[in-house]
Amino acid sequence: MKHLLATLIMLMCVSTAHAQRERWTYDFVVPDSGSFSDAIHKANARKDLKTRYRIFIKSNYYLVKGDGDTISVVENGDTVRFPSPMTVLKAPNTSIIGENWKDTKIVNIPRHEGIGITATLYLNHADSTYIQDLELWCNYKNDPKAFANRSVALNEKRCKGNIIKNVMLTSTQDTYWTNDNGTTYLEDCMINGTVDFVCGGGTIYFNHCNLNMRSRGKAGSKDIITAASTEKKLKYGYVFNECNVTGPEEQDNKYFLGRPWKNAPQVVWINTKMSISPCEQGWRDMHGTLPRLFAEYNSHKPDGSVIDASKRKTVYKDGNGKEVTVKFNGTLTEEEACNYTIDKVFGKWNPQDKCKFVSPPTLKMKGRKTLVWDDIPDAYCYAILIDGDVVTFTTTNEYVVPAETEEGSCFSIRCANWYGGLGKASNEVVYPNR
Repeated sequence: MKHLLATLIMLMCVSTAHAQRERWTYDFVVPDSGSFSDAIHKANARKDLKTRYRIFIKSNYYLVKGDGDTISVVENGDTVRFPSPMTVLKAPNTSIIGENWKDTKIVNIPRHEGIGITATLYLNHADSTYIQDLELWCNYKNDPKAFANRSVALNEKRCKGNIIKNVMLTSTQDTYWTNDNGTTYLEDCMINGTVDFVCGGGTIYFNHCNLNMRSRGKAGSKDIITAASTEKKLKYGYVFNECNVTGPEEQDNKYFLGRPWKNAPQVVWINTKMSISPCEQGWRDMHGTLPRLFAEYNSHKPDGSVIDASKRKTVYKDGNGKEVTVKFNGTLTEEEACNYTIDKVFGKWNPQDKCKFVSPPTLKMKGRKTLVWDDIPDAYCYAILIDGDVVTFTTTNEYVVPAETEEGSCFSIRCANWYGGLGKASNEVVYPNR
């Protein structure tokens, strides 16, 4: 009897915990609740910064004009003042979720080039930001001839614990200006650019990402992927794990993996597929900075053959112009490469698990107009889709189809993880059920 009573109490506790599981819908839906800028401003202005604020952005092209603070630049000796094109997130614990990265585009077209004045989205002390399924695009004057100019799609400064998943960053030079001494994890992202299009400091882990160089014709022979400025106190800088480098054929065997910007730059490439190969020296000088570590392990071509790294650059000029031979080996051993796993780099923080997709249940139609499905414990919200587009959200495991819905509409659902990121769509059912 005692064992039976204990079992009943345990089941009651589990049932109560299940019933009280946190469920929510999004705090702000773009464009239903307002613009993208409105959503960021709401996130910044909220009083409770410890509770996560979730923004959902429906598929569309959104041209943002920024926060409008005055910026000054000097042109031809004259000071020019103009409204800032940057949208700034200052609050922590914010999720920015797009419907999908191919059709959800946040676009900024600044009037002037410059690494500090152009960011489409600027994360400033915005710890634990989560971004998924959208494109951030900054294109100076939207002019193909301006592909060498500095224009930032995403700028992070002094942020810890950020996660970026299924996001496309598109610009020219300085596309992604990274996180000073902060920490960011990127997964399944694509970063498009030309020169130094991943630049800055912080411990930044790129997992299964695509580094894609945009075409610039003959100018592409000078293209460079990274310009790291890793702070001396950090153990790790940029880690590219099982990524892919792509670009036009004109850049094959011509581009550079990186150059040292400032501080004590660290960049490692682990098991990278290079669909186009870098030039044989691999790395370049910059501003007299000496790299702390520029290295590769198992860089390979699409057919799996290992790229010869024996002629990689080993001599760099210091601040006095003196040539210095670096002390590190630019080719890592297998044992050394094992020191760059996610758990080694981030310790107890496991972003890969935190941002997992929630698999959808099987969707059914009960009667003629009620959608039903099994409740999924890991789902914090359900998105309702018609013909592949998100139309609304629910926290229950059924949905009554509105009377005005067109016959023949195909319904499906997607499940949201705790951050708000949506997983793959379920099977489709056709309305009405006949």
